[in-house]
Amino acid sequence: MATTPDEIRAAFGEYLPFPPRGLEQGSDLYPAIATGLEALKAGSLSWARLNQLMHRCSQAGMSEGCFRYYFLEVPLTHPYPVEKVLSASGYKPPQGVTEITSLEHARWGFLRFMYDAMLYWGNFRQGYRDMRLRSFQEISTFFSEKRVNEERIATRGRVAGPNAIPQDHRYLISEMACKTYEAKGSLQDADHVRLALEGFRVLQAEGAQVTPELLRTRTKTLAEGKNQQQLFELMFEDAPTVLQSEDEVVALYSGQWNAFQKARVDALENTRVYLSLCNDLDVYVATSMRTREDFRGMASTCEQIFNSPTLIKHNVRYFDPTLSAAEHHEDKGIIECLMVKTAKVVLYFAQHKESLGKVSEYAMALSLGKPVIILCPDDPRGREIYAFYRDSHPLTRLVEFKTGIVNGAMVTFKVDHVIRLLDRIFTNTMEYDLGRKEGAEGYYLLRERLTGTTVRVVTDNKLLTEAFWNNWHEVY
Repeated sequence: MATTPDEIRAAFGEYLPFPPRGLEQGSDLYPAIATGLEALKAGSLSWARLNQLMHRCSQAGMSEGCFRYYFLEVPLTHPYPVEKVLSASGYKPPQGVTEITSLEHARWGFLRFMYDAMLYWGNFRQGYRDMRLRSFQEISTFFSEKRVNEERIATRGRVAGPNAIPQDHRYLISEMACKTYEAKGSLQDADHVRLALEGFRVLQAEGAQVTPELLRTRTKTLAEGKNQQQLFELMFEDAPTVLQSEDEVVALYSGQWNAFQKARVDALENTRVYLSLCNDLDVYVATSMRTREDFRGMASTCEQIFNSPTLIKHNVRYFDPTLSAAEHHEDKGIIECLMVKTAKVVLYFAQHKESLGKVSEYAMALSLGKPVIILCPDDPRGREIYAFYRDSHPLTRLVEFKTGIVNGAMVTFKVDHVIRLLDRIFTNTMEYDLGRKEGAEGYYLLRERLTGTTVRVVTDNKLLTEAFWNNWHEVY
C-alpha cells in the first residue's frame, strides 16, 4: 500500500509521467491519489473510479469513449503505433480488458495522451479539454484524419519526372554559373574564363611553362584577390597538358559551355515538371551548393536516399533544387517557397557553411508545422554541427504559426536514418519517447526515438505558458 506522500511520489516517479503537486497528508489530493494507486496495485481501476479520482483532484472527468480509447484499445488508425509507446521497456498493452489492470497499464494510457497533446495541441490542458467528452468513434475519426494517406501514396500512380542531369553537370545550373555564362556574349568573356586567361598571361610574362598545376595555383590567387574564390572553385577546368596559347585555355571551357547549354534547358523544363506536380509533392530538399564537389555529393546522396529499396516502393516525389532553374532569381524564390508550402516533409542538408536561402526554407517549413529532417555531414566537423543542432541550438525547434505547437527538427548524420524516418512518416509508424528536462519536474520533452531529437516541448515556466497561450491566437 502506498500510504505516505513519499511513497506516492516514488510510485509516480517510477510509473507515471507527471508528479503530484501539493501532495501532503490532510490535503484533498492525498486520499484521492492514495486510493487510486491502491486500486491499481490491486489490478482494477475502472472508468468510474478514475473519474472519481479526477473529481477529487478538482479535475474534470472523461467520457467512456475517451477512457476506452486511451486505456482499453489499441487503435490501428492512430497516426503512430500506440503499441510501441512503451515497447522500449518491453511492455505490451493488454487485449480485451474493461478496466486498467496495473500501474504500467495506467502509465501506457497516460503517456499516449501526453504524446497526443504535445503533438496536436502543444499543451496538456487544451488537449484534455478537446478530447475528454468525445465518443470513441469521434476520437478515432479525429486521429485517423491526422494520418498520412499511405494507401493513396502507394496507388496514386507514376508521373512524368524531371529530366536527368549528369552529376558532373549539376553545378552548371547554379545561379553563379548561369550568371557568368548567360551575362556574357561569348565564352572568352565569361568571368571565370577571363580569370584563367589572366593567370595564363601572367605566367607567360614571367617566362614560366604553363602546367595545369601552375595555372590552377595562379588563377586561384587571382580569384582570391578579386573576391571570386567561389567562382573559381565552381567553374575552374583542369588542363590535361601543358598549355601553349590562349586559344588552348579557352578550349578547356568549350565542353563546359556546351554542357551548360544542355543543362540549362533541362533545368528550366524540370521546373515546369515540378510545378505540374506540386499539388502532391512528398519531399522538398533544402540545400546550398558552392563547389562542384558540393553538387556531386548532393546528387549522390539524393540518389542513395530516394532510390533506396525502402523508399522506392513509395515512388517518392521530391523537389531537388539542383535539378531546377528559373529565368529570374525572383522567380526562383517564389518557386521554392511554393514547394516548401506544398511538400509533406522538408529534408535539410546541413553543410559546413550555411546560406540564408536554405535556412529560410527550413524555418518556413517548421513554422508551417511540417516534419523537418536535418542531415549533417558524416565527418568530424559535421558531428560537431550535429551535436550543436540536436542538443544546443534553440532554433532547431520553432513554433507552428497556425497552432502555436512547438515543432522540432529531427537531426542526424546518418543517411540510413533519413531513409527510415521518411519511411516511418509515410507509413504512420513514427516512434517517440517522453522525457523531462533535467532538474525539472513538469518540463516535458517529446523525442523522436530513432534520433533522440526533441520534436515537442511543454515548458514548466508558468508565466511563459500563460503569456504564450493567452496571446498566440490573438489578432494584432
